[in-house]
Amino acid sequence: MTRSASLTPDQQSGKAAFKALAKAYGGQQAVEAETGIRQQEISDCGLPNVARFASIDLVDTLEDRTHGTAGWPHVTSWLCRRRGGVFVPLPQGEDTPDGMMLTVAELAAELGDVSRAVSEGVCASGDGGQILTDRERDHVLTELDGLDRASARLRLKLNKMTGDAV
Repeated sequence: MTRSASLTPDQQSGKAAFKALAKAYGGQQAVEAETGIRQQEISDCGLPNVARFASIDLVDTLEDRTHGTAGWPHVTSWLCRRRGGVFVPLPQGEDTPDGMMLTVAELAAELGDVSRAVSEGVCASGDGGQILTDRERDHVLTELDGLDRASARLRLKLNKMTGDAV
């Protein structure tokens, strides 16, 4: 029986998200040590040509323990994008004028990141010249996700302070 399978690009991107999650946790050996799942099975869950996928409870355990790492929450974010959305954590900090001003500052910083990514992507000296490459587009989309999250945090804080329903 062959292990190789033909997976859709969407399935492959989900496997890449899981692979990044396992790496953020400390690698396949660390996942095995924590969960008891054999390293080969963990590896298979991240391979783009093997039809084995991580269970929800495994993803939940790893995402719970990788909070704050780059790309977190890896698989949840992939699922949100797949459904046409973006993962937005609940607001942090106080729902006070000072807390909102910090969120506005985060929003401004995120907008700067988006602007910089677009500028670098369409710059004549960029990878694809004035045409965005797939990598450049993906970078801009990642920055836009951050802008969406900051905007949603501010929206939630504003609604909580005025008593309006979200």
